[in-house]
Amino acid sequence: MTKIIIGLIGTNGSGKSTICEYLESRGFMRYSLSDKLRTYVEEKGGEATRDSLMRLGSELKERRGQDVLARDVFEDVLTDDAERVVLDSIRNPAEVAYLKSNGVMFIGVDAALETRYERITQRKRATDHIDFETFKRQDQQENTGESTGQNIYEAIKACESIVINDASQQELLAQVDQLLTICNVLD
Repeated sequence: MTKIIIGLIGTNGSGKSTICEYLESRGFMRYSLSDKLRTYVEEKGGEATRDSLMRLGSELKERRGQDVLARDVFEDVLTDDAERVVLDSIRNPAEVAYLKSNGVMFIGVDAALETRYERITQRKRATDHIDFETFKRQDQQENTGESTGQNIYEAIKACESIVINDASQQELLAQVDQLLTICNVLD
């Protein structure tokens, strides 16, 4: 059987983690480009804040190419026996191009800025302890290419399907099921 690999692209707080957790419950193995970056930060003895992750990600991409994290994670995927894989934290068109050239199918996910801020304050990750103005600044940097190596809005344009997560979690997962059924990914 050929590996089924789905890439998720979305804005901060849009529901990517919820979708990943759901897909994991359906037998997918999860790989995160941000987790790979967190590992690199920790190996350097640093603290994995959103700003430090963005800074190191930009440095790596300037040195090794815009698709460095996608290449590093995809190498891990290839050595895994999992038949179904979901990739998370894809943030720029070069990563998308590399992964698409290796057969990855993409789903985009987005939600309103205020909704996403409310979600991140509720999930309480270490990188989420920020005020709304900081969230807006970081969001602008990540989404529009102001941060080297990140341009989520351009990356989302390459997705085969886009989910707007503006309702309940149940409705979000129903949309995901519908997409995966259409693409013959679900049994």
